[in-house]
Amino acid sequence: MNSTNPPENVINCLQTILDATATGNYELFLTVGDSDYKTDITKEIFDQVSSPLIPRMSEGYTTTYFGDLKQGETQTYLWKLSFADHGHEFIVRMGMKGDKVNLIWIT
Repeated sequence: MNSTNPPENVINCLQTILDATATGNYELFLTVGDSDYKTDITKEIFDQVSSPLIPRMSEGYTTTYFGDLKQGETQTYLWKLSFADHGHEFIVRMGMKGDKVNLIWIT
């Protein structure tokens, strides 16, 4: 596991996903993903995840990078997602193949 900062393109992809989640913008969310990501994460799934996060994210949030690891052909990056309300935090797991996101889990 590597706990130094991830590459700039990884940070940019995560920020795009978080911006899309915070605003409920599914079209923006799709811009960083590969074809499997775009097929697997439907608008309904996106809405189910983003809807409860929108109010909390609008009050402010931070991410803390934990590191990355290689899993098959996917480079997986891990962050903690914390909110200004100091409530429940989440782990963000983002996988990339090349310069495209192939998975995102917020748990």
